[in-house]
Amino acid sequence: MGFPVRFVRPIVQTVERVPSRFRDLTRLRDVAQILIRHGFGLLLRGVDIPGLPKVDPDEMISTPARALAALQDLGPTYVKLGQVLSTRPDVLPEEYIAAFESLQDNVGAMPLDSVYAQLTKELGAGWRDRIADFDPVPLATASIAQVHAATLKTGEEVVFKIQRPGLERVIRSDLAILHFLAQRIAHEFPETNSVDMEGVVSEFENSILLELDFTAEAQNMRRAAANFEGDARVHIPTVHADLSTKGVLCMERLRGVKIREARDAGHDMAAVGDRFLAVAYEMLFVHGFFHGDLHPGNVIVMEGGVIGLIDWGMTGRLTADMRNDVIFIIFALQRGDTRSIAHIVYGIAIKKERVDYRAVERATTAVIEKHWAGNSLREMQLGPFVIDLARKASENGARIPREYTMFFKALMTAEGLAKALLPEVDPIAAAAPYIEKLIRERLDFTRIQSDMLYHGLTLSSVARRLPISLSQFLDDLDAQRLRLDVRTVMDPEVEARLERRENRRIAAIGSVGMLLCGTFALFPDHAWYGSVPVYTVTFFFMGGVLGLTAFGMMLMNRS
Repeated sequence: MGFPVRFVRPIVQTVERVPSRFRDLTRLRDVAQILIRHGFGLLLRGVDIPGLPKVDPDEMISTPARALAALQDLGPTYVKLGQVLSTRPDVLPEEYIAAFESLQDNVGAMPLDSVYAQLTKELGAGWRDRIADFDPVPLATASIAQVHAATLKTGEEVVFKIQRPGLERVIRSDLAILHFLAQRIAHEFPETNSVDMEGVVSEFENSILLELDFTAEAQNMRRAAANFEGDARVHIPTVHADLSTKGVLCMERLRGVKIREARDAGHDMAAVGDRFLAVAYEMLFVHGFFHGDLHPGNVIVMEGGVIGLIDWGMTGRLTADMRNDVIFIIFALQRGDTRSIAHIVYGIAIKKERVDYRAVERATTAVIEKHWAGNSLREMQLGPFVIDLARKASENGARIPREYTMFFKALMTAEGLAKALLPEVDPIAAAAPYIEKLIRERLDFTRIQSDMLYHGLTLSSVARRLPISLSQFLDDLDAQRLRLDVRTVMDPEVEARLERRENRRIAAIGSVGMLLCGTFALFPDHAWYGSVPVYTVTFFFMGGVLGLTAFGMMLMNRS
């Protein structure tokens, strides 16, 4: 039995327990070893990965600090995931979010030969003819790209953002592993089902793959520049489209200092603070299209106190209706109307299962009492309030969509940056005029008339269709044409056991079939080679292998 079991066991374990989408088992093994080392081996319990030792449940201890270390050890994809999760209070506890906010994706610099090779691959051999000077020392190095300064032959100063070669293949492999780990989290921690970890990973997958496409970042910059057209307070780098591709982004170089260095550079920090908050709130409350990673490293103070914004790979969007939802929450807050806030939160939330509305209302009331003194918005930290609101709603099964949580996190980031670096300004007072203006606009009589007309037209359209749809429904009911789509959801462990049972059955049937064929092959004369029944020996050998395989599977299942 040693021959088949020794070779079949790894195959059976890999095929049955590791998702078929894995192609890089070496990477999966590396990820598993890091998770176990940092106390997250529980995610791998019951999963047999060739070459990996069994997980000891007694040694599984995890903390925010260890989770942070694990993400850093796992590499670029997981660091990016941690940065995204730090904007998701509906997914992670507060202590993990605080830990993940410190994640940095600085890595070693690419060799200059690799930089030149990537530029040639993306732009063609003629790219050097456009460049008067290329600085070999990078301005910045990150997990996805490296940035170099250059001067065009036209005299324009630019920067090249160059994607690391082979990165997309690594990220796609890691994404497959993340989907697998999300399934394990849902299985090992049923209490996380309200969070929908698979959905979170899918959202992250869309986000990071879009971030790998620099043409999307270039489009983000053009859109932001159009939104701020004619506004002297802010400057968005100009994109050089003829020197930009999916893997290389060439843009105007902004001369200035990072906002954390502006005070030492002699800038008027009161004026800088006013401009920064005005730009941030303009994006959040007016444009509905905003920078999703507005940390101090991405904010440059240029000559004259102009605010320059760089790194537009991560952006957020709120439609007009979404902004209205935020405005209604704030307006209801001003009136102390907790019931309306709970109703709005419940309405916009993603609900996988039936949610207790009363529980959401009680949680909402508790959050308001914690943050709201009942006097004025100017005395309240809006960012922490809405983040806490999203977290409590999620705990009750009403998950706030990513667009809203990203907006709330961006709002809190702007407030936090101002409080840390710009004590001369009050971010709450700076936000109040924007909020009050939006509320006035929302309650404007002309706006209300427009909304009433829209809803009236929508209802009239539904009313016109209703008689026809009802008639069709009754016709289908009479003619017995109604169909119900019923799908059975099976527990993954039960499904795996049934699959293993079917595999054993197939192997056993194959073994019996081969033995019968071998027996029948004894009788024809041409089946003998001298005194040896060749066909019979062959069939018996194959039947024996299949029989031992089935027996080995049975023993493994019992163990």
